[in-house]
Amino acid sequence: MSENRQAALGAAVSCLVAAGVLGLAPMPARAGDLPAQGEYHIYYTGLNPSPTKPVQIGPQRSVTVSTSVMTAVNAAGSGLLHNMAGRCTGMPAVDAAAKTMESHGYSDYVDADGDHAYEKWDYPVQPLAQASEGTGEWIGGTGKFAGLSGRITIKSQRLNTLADGMVQVVGEKTGTYTLGAKTASEN
Repeated sequence: MSENRQAALGAAVSCLVAAGVLGLAPMPARAGDLPAQGEYHIYYTGLNPSPTKPVQIGPQRSVTVSTSVMTAVNAAGSGLLHNMAGRCTGMPAVDAAAKTMESHGYSDYVDADGDHAYEKWDYPVQPLAQASEGTGEWIGGTGKFAGLSGRITIKSQRLNTLADGMVQVVGEKTGTYTLGAKTASEN
């Protein structure tokens, strides 16, 4: 056998051995491999590029409709809501006299496969401040997130923006989830 053929054969065998070894290595978990239940710690960002003008509902009270573009990352590097984009629509109410706020709404997150996770969230009446706390629940999903349920603890912080007219927030969501039977609306 010529030296060139031996070198080529040696390279081919090395490639096959390497491919076999890599084939035995564990693959990172994908969202499709979510356990049926678990805990999570998710970091998120939100951007409302064009807040609407508030509607006055009293001398010093107002409400508005807000839609934010979201990004979520699971602190574990995989799992529920890891590397997912979303959109949230809510209705914050502010009482300037009492210096309080509350907000209620829904979010829809989607992964690279097109599967959705749906969330309902509430920030009860609390002091008007840079930071706020709320709760939420997973209310279903599609594909690998079908039957998603669970409780959410939410901590948010409003950021000072560099551009006028925008609202930016960062925060974290923690809690537990369960993937169960599909609800009627998920069929």
